[in-house]
Amino acid sequence: MPSSKMIPIHTSRLFIDEFVAQDYQRLREIAFHINHNADVRSAEGYCPFYTFQVDKETPNRDIAIRQKVSEFLIKAQREKEQTPRSTYRLAVRLLDGKLIGNVTIDMLPFKEGNKTIYGDLGYFIDPQYGSQGYATEAVKSVVHQFFKQYNRLDITTHPKNKFSQKLIERIGGVQTGYKQSSQYGNHEPRVIFEVHKADFYKNCALNSHYPDMLAVLIKYKQRRGKNV
Repeated sequence: MPSSKMIPIHTSRLFIDEFVAQDYQRLREIAFHINHNADVRSAEGYCPFYTFQVDKETPNRDIAIRQKVSEFLIKAQREKEQTPRSTYRLAVRLLDGKLIGNVTIDMLPFKEGNKTIYGDLGYFIDPQYGSQGYATEAVKSVVHQFFKQYNRLDITTHPKNKFSQKLIERIGGVQTGYKQSSQYGNHEPRVIFEVHKADFYKNCALNSHYPDMLAVLIKYKQRRGKNV
């Protein structure tokens, strides 16, 4: 899917577009906030975004976090050059342009064993902007774009990440499995969810703003009938 058809994305509070090199400083701040939040809130069910996760006992931890941020932006640049493009690693910004997070989604299905995986969604929001619905708003808007092509979205999350699991459930996700070991982090376990298109629009307010084409046609025909 060409970038022009998916991004930029506008919501009532957010602007979602590509990452640029100038995002490094702000992204580094977010990565430090994420690791600090993991240090002090793990008992509440908060798990850090695995890409930025650095154990607090790691020597030269600050340097390791900065390195992960650089690698993240390098990947974002490479993914923009994919042909056809598979991964959209997108910047989530406030309407004033301030970077507050990310949503990443794979738009091309891939095989994992005998199963076809659709979506492989990931996301994070700066903890300083948490509990304001920004993550849900950003995820909904990107998933809406995904469901223009597919009918099922696959998502995995850490079993201890209660915040992420609640978000997935809010968009219609249902747990379908569990992996004892995964490719994420240090081969950590993952809970497997599926979100089906019909359940997504049933659970999300987006349904009222983005009706499917059949509903549009029905309403159009009804108006036409009244005018005849």
